[in-house]
Amino acid sequence: MRGFKKKSQVSLELTASLIVLFILIGGIVKIFLWVNKRMVLRQELYEQGRVDAGSAGAEPVDESLFPKLNIFGEK
Repeated sequence: MRGFKKKSQVSLELTASLIVLFILIGGIVKIFLWVNKRMVLRQELYEQGRVDAGSAGAEPVDESLFPKLNIFGEK
């Protein structure tokens, strides 16, 4: 009887840890894609503004143009 309880406990712990692992991997992928998209948008904005950089001076980057991190799909 003791071996059965131990195997059940191991199965439950493994299941719970795998669920948490998949949630973490999903979050990591979503953050990676968000960072990648922001870097691409910043690079495009930088390249568009490079022509004016010599004459107009440096302007601060407007962060409102870039998408916000929305992991949970909130509005």
